[in-house]
Amino acid sequence: MSLKYSKIVLIVISKIFLFISISSASINDDCQNSSFYIKNISVDLTKESINEARSEAEYKAKLLGMKRLIDRLIVKKNNLNFKKHKISILVDYLKINKEANSDKRYLANFDICFNRNLIINFFRKNRLQYAETYREPISILPIFKGPRGFVMWDEKDEWYKIWKKKLGSLDGLVKLKLAVGNFQLNRIISANTLLNSEKQLIHKLIKNEKTNALLIVIAEPVLQTDGKTFLSTYAKYYNFKGELINTVYRNKIPLKKTSSIYNVDKAIITKEILKITGSIEKNWKQNNLIDTTIVNEVELTIPITSTFSTKLENELLFNDKVVYVKSTEGFLDKGIIKISNEIIFYKNKTLKSFQNITRSIFNSPKQLKYKKDLYVNQKDISVWPMVLKKLENLPFIIDIQVASITSSEGRILVKFMGNKKTFFKAINEKKLTFKNLNSRQYILVY
Repeated sequence: MSLKYSKIVLIVISKIFLFISISSASINDDCQNSSFYIKNISVDLTKESINEARSEAEYKAKLLGMKRLIDRLIVKKNNLNFKKHKISILVDYLKINKEANSDKRYLANFDICFNRNLIINFFRKNRLQYAETYREPISILPIFKGPRGFVMWDEKDEWYKIWKKKLGSLDGLVKLKLAVGNFQLNRIISANTLLNSEKQLIHKLIKNEKTNALLIVIAEPVLQTDGKTFLSTYAKYYNFKGELINTVYRNKIPLKKTSSIYNVDKAIITKEILKITGSIEKNWKQNNLIDTTIVNEVELTIPITSTFSTKLENELLFNDKVVYVKSTEGFLDKGIIKISNEIIFYKNKTLKSFQNITRSIFNSPKQLKYKKDLYVNQKDISVWPMVLKKLENLPFIIDIQVASITSSEGRILVKFMGNKKTFFKAINEKKLTFKNLNSRQYILVY
């Protein structure tokens, strides 16, 4: 058994209350796969001296990074102004990817890790609502309706080409991935089958892309009877099952040129793609906004389930130091077992015994004698560290306390910023589902 698991067992057995706070997060926790890590900031400055150029370049990188961070996390920016010294104290570290310099000129590319706690305190001070939860990747499939019908997966098509280019430069909380399909799928999938919402094919495409949703984005130049032209764009959202959920975007852009409506200006296409991706990003942030002025608390119950069973090989007496059973196959090398209503901790096992035991854990009732053939069950507490870790990594958690543990369940008190809707939506993204028992209590559903 790993050292980590051994520590968890000791914590459970000692019934130590765990106190987990966002203030304990390390730099690595802040910036490894984090929304507070800004990559690829390029600067080029010339000053009277190289030292001055380098200093100004670092400040400029921090300023650009802060603006990108605000764009990523905030919906309403409230005309924020940043002073030089204030930005610097919000930065944990600045990583130089590459640099070059002469006597007066300095060029560099940076990554910046912002201090999560200080940024959140900055949001609190300015009464800003923010989001930082990443959305699982969504597949994007561009389709253009030209004079010969629908066009898809065509590298020469401008609608497809510009989507491919822009998706590589997005820097938001919603990860959008260009759907590439495969040889077999591309043979059987047509635009008509997709737009007619054929669930099985759409599900196969999403599964192939290893995402959990698909967004089909369609562009269609239209010539009206009065001679006016416009570009019609819309986006259809499908869930993992291939079901059409809704149309998340729709727009019409007037076109000035009528001679060749299928030769749409690249600038118009680019602008429309940015509108679509911006709309998706904005909706995600609005649905996951953390209101820093609100503090909530919920009580979460985590069941402790039995996983393996065996039977007593001999009678177990009150002063026995070993539990002899039919077999220990499948049981943990170190852990907790239950006999009748008593919880027992063992430090090691053989093929037919649990050894070095501690009786009556959690003040469970201890009998003087247990009869042969009585059932012995393994208690699985592995769900505990998994749930605690996922909760700890949520962006708006203030404090987590383990309130109590019994042989069948444990209760956790969680204090967080924002409303409950945002909290449980973020939990669902972490693959944790809780059933509502009442307005304050919720139980984990496996």
